[in-house]
Amino acid sequence: MKNKTAIGIIIVLALMLCMVITIIMQDIKIEHLTAERDRYKSNTETLLTDCRTYQVRDSLSAARVGSLELTVKELQTYRSADARLISDLVARGRDLETVNKAQAQTIISLQSIPRDTVILVDSIPVQAKSVHCGDAWYDFDGIITDDSFDGTLRNRESLLLTETVRYKRFLFWKTKRIRDRQLDAVSLNPHTTITGLEHIIIDQ
Repeated sequence: MKNKTAIGIIIVLALMLCMVITIIMQDIKIEHLTAERDRYKSNTETLLTDCRTYQVRDSLSAARVGSLELTVKELQTYRSADARLISDLVARGRDLETVNKAQAQTIISLQSIPRDTVILVDSIPVQAKSVHCGDAWYDFDGIITDDSFDGTLRNRESLLLTETVRYKRFLFWKTKRIRDRQLDAVSLNPHTTITGLEHIIIDQ
């Protein structure tokens, strides 16, 4: 009788343990599926929202974009050219975490008064005109002769990048679960306009 009771208790405990393990496994699976659903939802919203450009301090170009969260395989599939370039940049033993990509154009109105100068062409002095203009962000130098022009434009860029994160809340408390991310880029060069911005988070 005692043996039957002990066996019955063992069976009940084993069944309870199986139920607990099943519940835990289901909970982990549900959490994973929920995270995947949220990731796809966030990626869809980001892809459907254009990069927003705006002005900072009335003269500096800025852009704002949501974040894409891709796996390494997805990056290789949808951004194959970028993935090949990135593979050359990432050092061995390191993991890729984010990829930021910006497009910009620089338009500068050039004005200068040509000045008389002399240059040497095959050791022969040649009368010419020199031009120069510039500021903290660019330098333009050129030489004009009767039949040619040689010049150099040096443009200096500086981008300020900020990533902001908004967390999900439970009642009045901030949780560790991320609701969304966004990247802002500001060009400190007043001649430059940011025309595109992309922010990809790699899900390892």
